[in-house]
Amino acid sequence: MLASSPVRGHSPAEMAERNNLSKLQGLSVGRGLRREAGQRVTLRTVATALGLSVTTVSRALKEGPEVNRETIELVKRVAGELGYRPNLGGINLRTGKTHAIGIVLPFGREGEMNIVVASLIEGASRYMKARGYRTTIVPQLQADDPLATVRDIVEEGSVDGIVITHTTPQDDRVKYLLEVGMPFVTFGRTELLSVHPSIDLDHEVIGAEAARLLLDAGHSMPLLIAPSHDFTYGLQFVRGWRKTFAERNLQAQDDCIYVTTTTPDNGRDMAKGIMALKPDATAAFVASEEAALGFLAGLRDVGREVGKDFALITYGGTALPGFFNPPLSTFHYSNHAVGERLAAFLHRAIAGENPGELSEVVRAVFVDHHSQTFHA
Repeated sequence: MLASSPVRGHSPAEMAERNNLSKLQGLSVGRGLRREAGQRVTLRTVATALGLSVTTVSRALKEGPEVNRETIELVKRVAGELGYRPNLGGINLRTGKTHAIGIVLPFGREGEMNIVVASLIEGASRYMKARGYRTTIVPQLQADDPLATVRDIVEEGSVDGIVITHTTPQDDRVKYLLEVGMPFVTFGRTELLSVHPSIDLDHEVIGAEAARLLLDAGHSMPLLIAPSHDFTYGLQFVRGWRKTFAERNLQAQDDCIYVTTTTPDNGRDMAKGIMALKPDATAAFVASEEAALGFLAGLRDVGREVGKDFALITYGGTALPGFFNPPLSTFHYSNHAVGERLAAFLHRAIAGENPGELSEVVRAVFVDHHSQTFHA
């Protein structure tokens, strides 16, 4: 064994590390490494596996300029193979950040889950995970006060930012979040004067286009089944619907506009109730693919059938209408893409960007399955 003689500019300890690294280059380090089940992998675990100091490993993982590229790549590879994750608790104490966001999801009825939100959650979570953030889902049950749900999250200090959905024109949650200065983004717009981050669909345009399609297909008095008028987007659908009728010097009758909770059960009940009152109705725009699924079932319950004696168009963020029987024409957007955009805007809001630059209206794409017409 050769006697070691320090090289100018490097301590004996640094020379030992350099010698270790030279032996490790080109080897499949980490492939045979193991850890006990439940054992937390720390910086020291990685350092011991490589024969390096904790300081060097820490600097390498941060890509410090004092560490060469070969060392950085080696340390990152072994850390990944061992399953190393940063200690967020320590980072949180140093930075005052939780590195977590919260998504508040309302549940309209007990025992019923919104079946289309999974891809939105996935899109948001994937985006934030790539940036070192955890995503917490906060259920808002039917009996819960929406404002209290948001206030609890803020006062707990468990997240750095919040995503809220189902906005109302004068949304108290938005007012509160603006007041306390918590970064947030909404899926849906409000009618507040204060600018805030938001992503939304142009529901007024969709409502107008749906009315045009059904009127052009020969349905003299089509029905609109819209979300509750408590929500901004429900009002926007109705506004667009009426606009098309007005442009044609027609009257959009109030008794042909219905609102419902957007669940399959409510859609089914709505179809049966409307057909009992309006047996001559021939078409509807059901502005929720979940409610449309139930509406289809309700039509069958009373002996009506889309494509033969009834026309139906829907709207939503999944590909589900293409799998309905029969497939339904739909105004489609991607829940997954919206989730990513919500997360991107929230990440920028957390970084302190101008809220006036964090607003976007997404255009839906009409997917034509020809369910707006039928052959008597």
